[in-house]
Amino acid sequence: MKRLLTALVILSLAVPALASGVEGEDVKYVGGTIANMKEGGVGRLDIAGNNAFVFEYGGSRVEIPYASIQRFQYTQPLARRLGVAATIAVGIVKRRQRRHVVEVYFRDIAGVNQVGVFEVSKERVASVVAVLNARVSRPGRPA
Repeated sequence: MKRLLTALVILSLAVPALASGVEGEDVKYVGGTIANMKEGGVGRLDIAGNNAFVFEYGGSRVEIPYASIQRFQYTQPLARRLGVAATIAVGIVKRRQRRHVVEVYFRDIAGVNQVGVFEVSKERVASVVAVLNARVSRPGRPA
């Protein structure tokens, strides 16, 4: 039993090194209905402009005007799921990692409902959510 627990702890410490999470200024397009976007593409998010939420990666560029965003949602799902024994072993040693996911629901130029799901780094997610809160109009709140 002691060997099993030791092996689980060593494995749990090695797993984060293999993680493919985003860091720094990087943003990953996780999925959605945006045409010509490849799932898993890592690029940059430009939220500095007053008119649009812009994601650029590998020569592609997607501009989502703030006026067309119907709503957005920020979640923090677990980065990976483990079994019960592994969860206990990891919980003893360190906190479990979470991903920072922003879902943007909008209408495209043709009026069709679309969604883009983006994974944002832990360092950058607060500013992305703050900008979306400030620039996306909601019912009962002035634009």
